[in-house]
Order: sequence, then C-alpha cells, then structure tokens
Amino acid sequence: MRKEEISRIRDLVTAQIIESLGYLPDALKWSAGACLIVVLTSAAFFLASRKKPSAISVFQFVLRIIWLFAFVTYSYCVLQLTILSRTPVPWYDHVDWVFLSRWFDNNEQKSFYLANIVMFIPLGILLPMIGKPMRHILIAAPVAAACSIGIEAVQLKYHLGACQLDDVLLNTFGFLMGFLVYLALSDIYGLLSVIAKFIYRHLPVTKGGKAEKS
Repeated sequence: MRKEEISRIRDLVTAQIIESLGYLPDALKWSAGACLIVVLTSAAFFLASRKKPSAISVFQFVLRIIWLFAFVTYSYCVLQLTILSRTPVPWYDHVDWVFLSRWFDNNEQKSFYLANIVMFIPLGILLPMIGKPMRHILIAAPVAAACSIGIEAVQLKYHLGACQLDDVLLNTFGFLMGFLVYLALSDIYGLLSVIAKFIYRHLPVTKGGKAEKS
C-alpha cells in the first residue's frame, strides 16, 4: 500500500474511534449508576450483618468497582456503536461467509476491518480480570467470540449492519491482542510485587520488630 492510502486508512480508523468516544458522557452516567447501586447494596449488606470488612476486602472491593466502571463504560460504547445507534437497512438480510470479502473494495472497508480489531482489544484486557476461569485462553476466547456472534446476530435480525464472518474473526483477533496486553501487564505487576516483597524482607529491622528505612 502507498503512504497516502495508509494515511487515509489511519484517518478513517481514528475517526471511528473518535465517534465511539462521543458516547462516553452517557456511558459514564450508566457506569456511575451501576457502581452506585453495587456500593449501596454492599453497604446495606454489611450494615445488616454488622460485619466489619477487613482492609484487604475493602481494597478488593474498590478494585472490583473500578473494573465494573470500566466494563460498563466499554460495553455501552460498543453497543451504541454496533447496535443501538444504527438505523435498520433492508438489504442487510444475509450472512457473508466469504473471508476478506470486502477488504479490496476501498479504503473505507479496510478501515472497518481494522476498527473491528481495535474494538475488541479492551475486552481482551477486561475479561480476564473477572476471575481465574477467564484467564484461561481456551475459556476466554470462546466467550469473546460468542459476544461478537451475538452482535452480528442482532445486526442480522434487525437489519442493523452487514453480518460477516470477517467481523467475528477480526473481533476475536482483537480480543487475543488485548489478552496478550493483559498477560504482559500481569507479568509486570507480578515482578514489581516480588521486588517490593524482597526489599521489605531485607530492610534492617529495629528493636521493635519493624523494618527500618535507611
């Protein structure tokens, strides 16, 4: 591809990303509402049970709230971009099973292909954070593919977009890229944790039994 063509495709992909960011204000409202409901429900449970949460449980709860906020925000933007903001078009009534069927049509189609990859990268980072089962690629990847198939199925039923095999494959590839990013971040976090524990254990100890900072 020529530099001009690459530049045009990059601009088109950037425009689609900016379009999706336009849904952020409403997405943040939904995320804040969901998090508020969870916080109030949890607070009511602890008040009713009269149990005092530990510092570790509070920290873990805060991390879950942050994850929930990010996940709801991401999900809202994706649903708006792929389903909720679209107008039905009568000729979107079939499944395109041909691989890369529209890649060579024009630069706009190339940008759609790349945008489908980018769209599922955040899911590859967020999904493994749910728990251990989702950190196994053989479990997480089919779940991501099922999410993509679900979007395509809704688009097909309500004529909201071209239902393509390519979209599912590209979404899943984007998820795998995000999953690799998650693994890299996990390795960095694990390394930093080991270093922090090593430093703490080897600090000079005072008479009171606490580590003394040099």
